[in-house]
Amino acid sequence: ERYAGETKYPLRKMLRLTMDAITSFSYLPLRLATYFGFSLAAVSLIGILLTIVLRLSGNNAFEGQATTLVAVLFLGGIQLIFLGIIGEYLGRIYDESKDRPLYIVSLAYGFADVPDAPPPAVNLEEPHAVVD
Repeated sequence: ERYAGETKYPLRKMLRLTMDAITSFSYLPLRLATYFGFSLAAVSLIGILLTIVLRLSGNNAFEGQATTLVAVLFLGGIQLIFLGIIGEYLGRIYDESKDRPLYIVSLAYGFADVPDAPPPAVNLEEPHAVVD
């Protein structure tokens, strides 16, 4: 039982907030696509080798199905690899366009005091009047 009662925030909005939090601050989904593409391509290469060995041994249980399946898996893996790479490029470009600082210094020791910024050149008593 929740202390403040039941939430009025619907599940759909909570899921959207979760997806925004995951995708806004992390490259993990893009990297997972790349890793999954590499895994899929590796499994398909093993499938290619297995298909060749079965063909050479005279086992024709999978006439055209195995080669088609392996080719589709391999090409799907390659597509996922490139999709992840392009996504990471776009994510990094987006981060650069936000123009966020790399770090924020909240407290510095051993430095001379930096003078405060000069006051703005706007007269606050008269709206929109600039002081000369």
